[in-house]
Amino acid sequence: MQSSLIFCFLITALVAVSISRPTATEERIRIMARTIISRIKKIKDEHFQMSPEIDFGTDIDTPIDGLTSVFVHLSYLQLRLRVPPALHLQQVQVDLETLLRTLEGLAISQGCPLPNPETPVHKDEAAFPVTSNYLYLLELQRYLEKLCLNMDKLKWCKDTDVAGTFIF
Repeated sequence: MQSSLIFCFLITALVAVSISRPTATEERIRIMARTIISRIKKIKDEHFQMSPEIDFGTDIDTPIDGLTSVFVHLSYLQLRLRVPPALHLQQVQVDLETLLRTLEGLAISQGCPLPNPETPVHKDEAAFPVTSNYLYLLELQRYLEKLCLNMDKLKWCKDTDVAGTFIF
């Protein structure tokens, strides 16, 4: 009886320790997101000479509703940054692709539903590529900064499924 109590205590302690520490995948995602953010800042300084008086607004606030929503929104931004292909965006595109593959693997391991690939970019976005790229870079930077502050949301497929899909 005493050995079974010790065994239960050890299992409980192991579970508590594993829940309290971030997983290696979460830390890897955080590092990838911060790397992309720093690359975006450098690209903005070197390739986009925007006047400080221009206000692009912060009205785009896509919520982080769980792993599926993060994957969907980052896939959307990735697609938007592909048209037209700009040399100075290539490393961000590669880093974003790597981040998406990591998120996809995490989603599959948690049984989260993943959507079909996004539709092509609209003509309006291709007509003004510099402005479009700049705006999507800003949105990507803001979203990744918010993701770094909300890494706990990656434990669920989406907020409405919290009770059924929490992963320990």
